[in-house]
Amino acid sequence: MDEVEPIELLYSLIGYPSETEWIEFKEGNADPERIGRDISALANSAAFHGRDLAYRIWGVEDGSRRLVGTSFNHNEARGKGNQLLPIWLKHTISANASYEFSEFDRDGLHFVVLTIHAAVGQPVCFNKEAYIREGSSTTRLEPGSAKEAELWRRLQRADFETLVARKDVTDEGVLELLDVSAFYAGLGISQPTGPESLLYALREQDLVRPQDNGRWSVTNLGALLLARNLRDFACLRKRAVRVIVYQGKGNIDIRADHEFAEGYVMSLPKALDYILDQTSEGEEDQGAYRRRVHAYPQRAVREMLNNTVIHQDLSATDAGPLVQIYDNRIEFSNPGASLIPVERVLNAPSKTRNTDLVRILRQMGLCEEGGTGWDRAVESCEQARTFSPRMRSEEDMGTVVTLFRGDAAFEHMTRQERVDALYWHTCLMYAQREAMSNQSLRERFGLGDERKDVLAVSRLIRSCCDDGLIKVLDDDSGPRFRRYIPGWA
Repeated sequence: MDEVEPIELLYSLIGYPSETEWIEFKEGNADPERIGRDISALANSAAFHGRDLAYRIWGVEDGSRRLVGTSFNHNEARGKGNQLLPIWLKHTISANASYEFSEFDRDGLHFVVLTIHAAVGQPVCFNKEAYIREGSSTTRLEPGSAKEAELWRRLQRADFETLVARKDVTDEGVLELLDVSAFYAGLGISQPTGPESLLYALREQDLVRPQDNGRWSVTNLGALLLARNLRDFACLRKRAVRVIVYQGKGNIDIRADHEFAEGYVMSLPKALDYILDQTSEGEEDQGAYRRRVHAYPQRAVREMLNNTVIHQDLSATDAGPLVQIYDNRIEFSNPGASLIPVERVLNAPSKTRNTDLVRILRQMGLCEEGGTGWDRAVESCEQARTFSPRMRSEEDMGTVVTLFRGDAAFEHMTRQERVDALYWHTCLMYAQREAMSNQSLRERFGLGDERKDVLAVSRLIRSCCDDGLIKVLDDDSGPRFRRYIPGWA
């Protein structure tokens, strides 16, 4: 991408009608205490007003905005105790501050620009005190004040999706980095012509953000959805969907290892097709047509793949969405523990870390309405008379969901496999405002009305009731008419 000329930024900033809460102009003020307070105030004000950056500029006359130049030199300026200013600031400003000095000359005049990143997570402090801008003045952020409370609220609201993945990008650069056509096609709307019109809708969805210098910032959300290659964004290289196919039931012999490096709008359908192709069991005749047969219910694979992407902890730096295919199972892994207890994922209200990502993928029809993914996966496994999905979730290991392959006939199932099937069947019935019965569970297992089948299922139900996994809906009902609901219901 083209480098930004500093003068472009300067001309853009002096074009604002008045000095704002996130811009400070000076001619030659080199007071280190004042600079430290301004860094704190400008960082906090940028966060308060939803700006990515704030600026302190030397060489512009305050008020008139005349370019007068400055004699200030940040590399020679001194802080208290005669320390060089950059070193002194590092020791007096809180560690969450991020700022850079730059300088340039124009028409014989010298200018210095201090670019300050908005506070993230907590207020930026100078000498352990936080400051903020009130109009064009720097003031102390009073502890316990309404202003402090609102700043904290806005800081906590900021999330990974809204952060900048790539800055200083031209109109043409955005079109090189992002597949804008996929955005319009996914939403089913006509694609306009011309860069300005093309980028307007992306700006409205906060996929790109205009900068003060006329360039664009691509947000993490924009890159995650539409990147032509996620490796073009340093902070997102681990976010690509990776699918590993093993030979056998262990992870020693790798048969294929494929990374889908595009944004999720393009990569999710491709990854799904790839997984289904890798688990295909051939074709069968269906009337005049031949239909491909898959080892796993297609809907279950789709839902688990989508969940792996949309529920990942995007702030994790050492792992991303991973699908591992073995001869007897598929494991879908993502960083971050489930926000919902494992036993409640089918019935509890949906929660996700990545609300904007889910919102846009849902608009494009690439994921289902909130909270229905597990319902659909369990239901499709029941219809296919296969094993129920299994989930493990821990803070340090992330979340792993497994779909199993093999003979799922009742007589060949282990006790745990039968218990899993019973529990998720009960949860699914409860979600549908119904209750599990001996008959509905026999239908789930593909069993008939023979006495031995009725008794086998009755024993399984009784055992799960004793363990507290399920409970009787109505204690006054007779044994033949009893219905059951989850133990937590």
